[in-house]
Amino acid sequence: MSLRNYGLPDSEAIGVPTWSETEHPCPNCGAKVCQVEVKVKQGLVKGGEGMSRYMGCPACPWASPAVVVSTQLKGGE
Repeated sequence: MSLRNYGLPDSEAIGVPTWSETEHPCPNCGAKVCQVEVKVKQGLVKGGEGMSRYMGCPACPWASPAVVVSTQLKGGE
């Protein structure tokens, strides 16, 4: 188990992550953190794919746990 998987199965990134700067300081080094989004394959979410979002620091290794939300629409659409 790595330091970032929190005991959950690994997600596989699909495509290129996007990010936006926030005003929140990094708890490790004080730099401004970014909000990162990337589409992932994750067997634990409905439909097997979802959008992963987390906060990460561009200046050091700090990153928050990721939240993955299914991208499958209600009713199987």
